[in-house]
Amino acid sequence: MALIRNGPLGASAIASVTRLRRSNVYHALDSLAEKGLVEGATGYGSRFSVVPAKQALPSLIAREKQALAERERLAAKIVDQLSTLEEPGDTSPGEVVQIIRSPRSVAERFDRLQLEAEREILMIVKGPFLNPRKGNPTQQKILRRGVRVRSLYEREVLDDPEIAPYLEGWIAAGEEARVYDGKLPHKLVVFDQQVVLAPLVTGDQTKTLLIRHAQLAESLSLGFQFLWERSQPLRVTSRKKPRPPNGSRSGAKNGDAPSSSRNDRQNHKSPAA
Repeated sequence: MALIRNGPLGASAIASVTRLRRSNVYHALDSLAEKGLVEGATGYGSRFSVVPAKQALPSLIAREKQALAERERLAAKIVDQLSTLEEPGDTSPGEVVQIIRSPRSVAERFDRLQLEAEREILMIVKGPFLNPRKGNPTQQKILRRGVRVRSLYEREVLDDPEIAPYLEGWIAAGEEARVYDGKLPHKLVVFDQQVVLAPLVTGDQTKTLLIRHAQLAESLSLGFQFLWERSQPLRVTSRKKPRPPNGSRSGAKNGDAPSSSRNDRQNHKSPAA
C-alpha cells in the first residue's frame, strides 16, 4: 500500500512510512518481487515500484497454477511409492488368507478384530514378543461388553517383561487364564470361531497370517480346547510375580492365544508379538 500511495520508494523510505523494521521491509519486498507484484533494481538504495495489476495478476495466477501442478505430481509420486509398501492384508480385504509383515500393522489389526468380536476370543501366548505396543487396553473394553477372553500361556513367558507387569491386571479385568506346562505349538488368536490371527516365526522374520475361514477357525478352536483342558488355571491373588501352585507356571502375552477360565484381567497382549 505504501508503494501504491507514494509511488517508487527505497527500502528505508518504506520502513519510515510503514514504521516497520527495515529487515521486515526487505523480507516483504523480496516476497512481493518473487510473486511479480513489485519490481526494483538490485543493490543498496534501489527503489521499488508496483507492477501494474493487468500485468502482475495473470503472472501470479500462472505461477500458482504451476506450483499446484508440481504439488499434484509430487502427491501422485508419493502415492505410488506408498502403494508398494502397503501390506497385502490391507489391500485385499476379501481374500481368505492375508499376510501381514509389519508388527505395527498386526497390532492395529488385532485391536480391530478384538473390537469386532461378539462372543469369544481364544489366544495361545508364547514368545518371542515383537509387539510394538505395551499391554492391551482394548481388551478391557471388550470384557466390559461381555466378550469372553481365554488365554493359554506357555510357562516360560510368565516372567517376560512383556507379560509380567500386565498379567495381574488382565486377570483382574476378567480374562480367563491357564498355564501350559510345556511347549505350545505356536501363537494363535481365534475370534468368534470365524477369524484366525497366527504369527509365524521363520528365522529372524515374523509374518502373521490373517485367515477368514470358519471351518479352519473351528478346527483350531478344538485344538485350543484340547490344550486348555490339560492346563492349570492361573489366578493372581497378590501383586507379586504370579506363581501357580505345585510348580505349574502360567504366562500371557501381547496378542497370543486365549484360554478358558473366567479370571479377571485388564490390558491384554497382541498377537503381533
